[in-house]
Amino acid sequence: MHETEAELRLEVSELTELLREDSDFADLRNLLAAHGLHESEVLLAGLIGGEDNSQYGVFITAGPQSLLFEIGPSKQLVRWEQIQDVDALAKDFPAVSVGIAMRRAGELA
Repeated sequence: MHETEAELRLEVSELTELLREDSDFADLRNLLAAHGLHESEVLLAGLIGGEDNSQYGVFITAGPQSLLFEIGPSKQLVRWEQIQDVDALAKDFPAVSVGIAMRRAGELA
């Protein structure tokens, strides 16, 4: 099933709101701060949680840049990588291209 653009926009909006305000997302806010970023400057365009408590997701920063991150089960940073080819992220994170468009349009800033 393919999500509509409206559904993807809603996903980015909801994830970004959680990133900025939800206490359960404090670890992600700390991760951003450790890399010199503030949650108010970033969109969260996808987040997958593993059964082992790992997390895998994509931040959209100013520019816009796509940052792929992975946090292991013991909360250690496993991966932090700027992704040039966002199409490569589409399978796991279909909202990335919509998040980039939202960032370019100044939405959720």
